[in-house]
Amino acid sequence: MSASRSVQPATPRVPLAEPSSSHHVLGWDEMGLGGEFDGARLEGASGATDLSDVTFRDCVVARADLSGADLTRSRWEGSLLEGVFADELRAGKSSWRNVMLRQSRMGVLDLVDAKVQAVRIGGAKLGRVDLRRAIVTDLLIEDAVIEELDLDEAKATRISFSEVHIGRLSLHGSVLKDVDLRGARLAGVGPVMGLRGAIITDWQLQELAPALAADLGLRVLGEG
Repeated sequence: MSASRSVQPATPRVPLAEPSSSHHVLGWDEMGLGGEFDGARLEGASGATDLSDVTFRDCVVARADLSGADLTRSRWEGSLLEGVFADELRAGKSSWRNVMLRQSRMGVLDLVDAKVQAVRIGGAKLGRVDLRRAIVTDLLIEDAVIEELDLDEAKATRISFSEVHIGRLSLHGSVLKDVDLRGARLAGVGPVMGLRGAIITDWQLQELAPALAADLGLRVLGEG
């Protein structure tokens, strides 16, 4: 009988190239409700701009404060967000495809019921990332701090972490496939049974053992 070989998880297919360098600069006041924008560059404070139902293609948002913006049901394709700040970024039911987010700071990133596909996040400091009921496919997070990552009832496929600290990972009712947590430092996970479909290291398993025993109702005692 041949020796069994470990099967490596499928890696996320994320964008490697940035949007084109030619962009026309627009002001936030030029963003029309439900409009479509191609090759635009946006900077500065958005104010209370209503960006719901707006489509952004091949756009760059740089050094921008989006605290007051409403991105509900917005669509982002082939775009870059860099140096973005927001106390709370409201983007429920939004769609993100081939997007890069880097060097950004957000208190709350609301992506409830969102569709996230081929997204790369790097150098970010995020408070609560709310992906409840989201469909997440091909997500890579690198060199980041996330205080709370909520994947409750989410469908997550091909997610990978590298040099990421996660304060709390919530997995109630989530469905995971090829979610590689080996590059994440997990301070807390619940419920541990929600990790079904994820990949972890030996030492992560040891750290999760007490929580796993509690979820299974086990009493762990020393040898009698």
